[in-house]
Amino acid sequence: MHKPLTPAAIFLLLFFIAFIAGQTGIPVEDGGEFLTVARLGGTNHPPGLPLLSLSSRVSLILFGREGLRVLFALFAALALKLINRKTSIPLILFTAGILLLPSLSERLLAWDAYGPLFLIFAITLYRKPAVGLEGGYLMGLALAIHPQGIFLPVLFCWKKDSIPRFFAGLILGSSLYLALPVYSASGAIVDWGNPGSPVNFLRQITAGGYREVYGSRMGSFSFRTVIRHLTELWNMFWPVLLLPAAIGTIQLFRENRKLLLKPGILLMADLIFVVLVNPMAAGTSQTAILSLLAILMLSITGISVIEKWRRSAGIVAAGAILAAGIINWNPLPDQSDDITGCFASAPLESIIFFSSNDLLYGGWVMKYVDDRRPDMVLLSTGNFSGWFERMATWFNPEVNLSRTVLDVGDYSMSREELANRLINATVQDNPDHPVLTD
Repeated sequence: MHKPLTPAAIFLLLFFIAFIAGQTGIPVEDGGEFLTVARLGGTNHPPGLPLLSLSSRVSLILFGREGLRVLFALFAALALKLINRKTSIPLILFTAGILLLPSLSERLLAWDAYGPLFLIFAITLYRKPAVGLEGGYLMGLALAIHPQGIFLPVLFCWKKDSIPRFFAGLILGSSLYLALPVYSASGAIVDWGNPGSPVNFLRQITAGGYREVYGSRMGSFSFRTVIRHLTELWNMFWPVLLLPAAIGTIQLFRENRKLLLKPGILLMADLIFVVLVNPMAAGTSQTAILSLLAILMLSITGISVIEKWRRSAGIVAAGAILAAGIINWNPLPDQSDDITGCFASAPLESIIFFSSNDLLYGGWVMKYVDDRRPDMVLLSTGNFSGWFERMATWFNPEVNLSRTVLDVGDYSMSREELANRLINATVQDNPDHPVLTD
């Protein structure tokens, strides 16, 4: 009678740990953007991430300022429970430790696309769908989170093929991208990329802006990128996952070498994606999510082998992982003090241009989410899209930001020159507002 409650109890335990270890305050990197979208509604940076945008919005409506913390705790707890189907004490200790090891928890709990993408991969690993309607739908959902969803078929069951049903499911899942033009047409405040027109919609979902900025670094091989990626993988293995992962690898090699294909392909796919598509983030928590899944698959097998050999040894091995997580745990970065310090000395009604996305998105959280310093206008030196200015003047209509790139120059100029000209134009057009840069 109590057996069905056991998985639920484990899930609740994992959720509690994930929530306690989750993001607090004002996050760095893209977390502030996601929180602002949750508060105001709209779309995220290219390719738009509609599933994450919509779920973030729902989480804030239901749980307020803690909404994203709750949402990502749910993502992580559910993903780890699906990957680890067993309910033994060693495996419970193991999954609890995963949520506390810094190099792993930051990928699962930081407010970014990688936690929910990991969940979709975990669901697929659990379900083992055929190349049919379900598989196509899950892949569509994955692509509605992040382009790395293209690798989801690695986890499919390839014994049954139904290509037409697969594409039907793919269209159904990826149809969430239609939220982008709908949001844009309805006047969303955060209208990243203005995806209301067909041209801008295609540019948004294909991450055209990223290619324009980082195109020279994409598609070419770099040893430095490989070394940074491999170093990050080592940080994920060391100090406590190396042994169980090695034991799991040896066990699968002995019993069924075909079972090594999936984690091996995931590791290789992750490396290819980082090297050719996203070398800018190599060695950071914004990569290696597929590698994390592969490492956990091997490590869970290793813990199970140790447990079968001797239950007490399994508890010791898993307990060491949990202990390492507790000892090494570091809270996710909170830049609340930096944001407060940055804006405390800013004069009233300041217009501030930021080159740092951390400060820009942190300022968004302060102004649009926490309703502090509504007098300030926050702009970017690296983004000349009109919606940035429309977002600013929506809340501060007295500010004149009418001059565009074509009014002060043209797109053949460097970003630095255009930024300087736009800042000078803003100074001239707003004599009653102090204009600052970071």
